Amino acid sequence: MLIPDPCGQDPGYEFIIACFLEQLMNSHNSRADTVRGYVKAINILFELRDFKIPGETSDKENLCSEIIHAREREEDIAKQRSPITTEMFTAMADKAISSEEDSIDSVIFDWFCFIRITGLRVAEYAQRYQTKVDVHEYPSGKRVTKAFIANDWKFYDHKSKIVDASCPTSKPTKVKVTFRIQKNRRNGQSVTIVADDGHPEICLVKAAQRIVLRAKRLDQLGHEPLAVFLNNQNQKKYLTGSKIAEILQATASQAHPDLTKDKISRFSLHSGRVWALVLLDEAGMSPEFIQFRLRWLGASYRLYLRDTSVIQSKHISALNKASDEVIRLLGKNSTILPNDVPIDEEMGEYNSED
Repeated sequence: MLIPDPCGQDPGYEFIIACFLEQLMNSHNSRADTVRGYVKAINILFELRDFKIPGETSDKENLCSEIIHAREREEDIAKQRSPITTEMFTAMADKAISSEEDSIDSVIFDWFCFIRITGLRVAEYAQRYQTKVDVHEYPSGKRVTKAFIANDWKFYDHKSKIVDASCPTSKPTKVKVTFRIQKNRRNGQSVTIVADDGHPEICLVKAAQRIVLRAKRLDQLGHEPLAVFLNNQNQKKYLTGSKIAEILQATASQAHPDLTKDKISRFSLHSGRVWALVLLDEAGMSPEFIQFRLRWLGASYRLYLRDTSVIQSKHISALNKASDEVIRLLGKNSTILPNDVPIDEEMGEYNSED
């Protein structure tokens, strides 16, 4: 890198060491404690040569310190989010079967059939408030609805002809999902998902059609978000992140009565995305595939896989059966990837809960 000496008095060494630490985390998924150990060793080397240490971790404005603290925050967030379990998904399905088709329980189940394959970010389908639509505003003033609307999904039959999913008698066999706007700025990216005929009760395509039919039934306009339900007063409301967390925690308590309050609290509005991530990891998909498939920014997704990876390395034989089950659950969609699109440089800062 044309650096004449690994140590020196120049203040630029702080930036050089910070770049090294960032590479450690991105390339090797190093934890904050591990990175802190590297900084300590580097500081000793500088001290032995009578130079000012580059990684002053007690200084909040030091670049190395900022990177370590950022990693610690990521790790704390990862610890607070647990993936959906098979038992919880089964409980959600049972609740949906016994509920009205426009109820919150039916809506949650349909969306999680969708999420287990696509790993949606919360902003891509839910709102912050039940009566208000979240939008992203470009620096130019252009406003875009964040959540999916009807035009974002195109349904096709077995002959690859477009069909109207809002017609109850139509029988689509695949759906093309377009992410009109994303946190990763790859706006307009799309992925085509085929129907899981072997498991129609959890098929994403069938769930997507139910979502479209419900939106039409509840008089949602074409430019309005799809995730709506009827509350106990028969009022139409938008699905929100807080409602998702509330139901997931109640479901966790029902499916796992032995869980502590702390463990239950880790099921949050982000648990669906983490669930999709863990399913792919347990199915043996490569990190690169997982990152691209779930449209993840950077390598932070690996923080959610630490426990899974440990289990895989120690209990490969025990996981074989479980991996087969995951592959069965993913069905024909286990290897699909979204298309690659350029980054929208004019989008501005995207505010999201995920």
